[in-house]
Amino acid sequence: MKSIWYVSMFFLSSIVLSQEKIALKTVPFHTENSSIYIEQVFDTRKEKNLGLGTNKFGEKVIFQLHPNAPRAILSFMKTSFSHAKDAKPIYIKVENLEIQQSQSSINHITTRVYIDLVFYEKENDKLKELHAVRHYEEEIFSMSDGSKIFETYEKRIRAALEYCTLSFMNHYKKRNKPESISRGIQTSVEDVFYEKSKSKHAERLGKWFNMLTYKKIYSKHKEGWKISYIGFADSDKNFIMPFVISYDRYSIKRSSLLNKNYTSVDAFSIGGGFDGYLKIVPGLYANISLEVPLGLEIAKKTEGKKQHNFLIGISSRQGIKIIPWKDYGIVIGAGVFQQIQTSKVYTRNFGFELELGVNF
Repeated sequence: MKSIWYVSMFFLSSIVLSQEKIALKTVPFHTENSSIYIEQVFDTRKEKNLGLGTNKFGEKVIFQLHPNAPRAILSFMKTSFSHAKDAKPIYIKVENLEIQQSQSSINHITTRVYIDLVFYEKENDKLKELHAVRHYEEEIFSMSDGSKIFETYEKRIRAALEYCTLSFMNHYKKRNKPESISRGIQTSVEDVFYEKSKSKHAERLGKWFNMLTYKKIYSKHKEGWKISYIGFADSDKNFIMPFVISYDRYSIKRSSLLNKNYTSVDAFSIGGGFDGYLKIVPGLYANISLEVPLGLEIAKKTEGKKQHNFLIGISSRQGIKIIPWKDYGIVIGAGVFQQIQTSKVYTRNFGFELELGVNF
């Protein structure tokens, strides 16, 4: 058994650590400027790879630019900038360049390329910063089209590099116009586009969670249980709206029935509302929900007579959910709920819930 364990661990490690190169196509883009050229590219990232993604075989791999980021980006830039006699050399520092991929809904995958570039010129043998820009390129795929993701990585990297370079050139063009000319020039659509987008850097894509949970409900008038599948994309800032499929069973306590002279109650309802999470710290979420059910209640009196009642109400829940480990493990939840409805048996109810499940 021990030897099998070692072989398995080695196999898993080889999958995680396998690398794949992405070669940028040297496709030129229109620069409209022959007064500058790209002299050198510096890569100051701590991690020189592009991050984790899926290759054409659907395997998780670590991507790198071929042969490396500085040379790949410089070769790409040279196709769009002619080295004219009096052209000014420009230097580029890569502060961030990465691929991210995550399931973003029950049937979609989102992929992004993030990039942070800083453009410099030399002044007295020192680099002087001219322009800094951050940007991302994003594309969303259906789960059934997951095999197409790999083909678009290279295209999105080029699009991000092109955007940042044109943003710099737009800034450089305005910076080097004589002041007398600049005052009389109206702001163009291109200027507005690059000014508004120069700090475009979305929140990092969150991991997709799959959970199966069992919830036990205790309250003043009823008790029961609920089994749920919950899927959601993690987020540090945004309110999380999960995808939920559940099945539940409830029964009204006998004491509540007898107090109102009923022997049984059947209720059928549908409802709308929302159920969401707010991330407090990694692994800890606040759960908030609100629901407005509509339905029909059929209550049987002790003397055998049945009463039909239109059912409408509002219920809210507040609780916490603990997910200690991102990849797999247990899920623990607890909360309280309040309910108001037009029931013949009870109009107000409150109680608490305990939840236990698995994250996979």
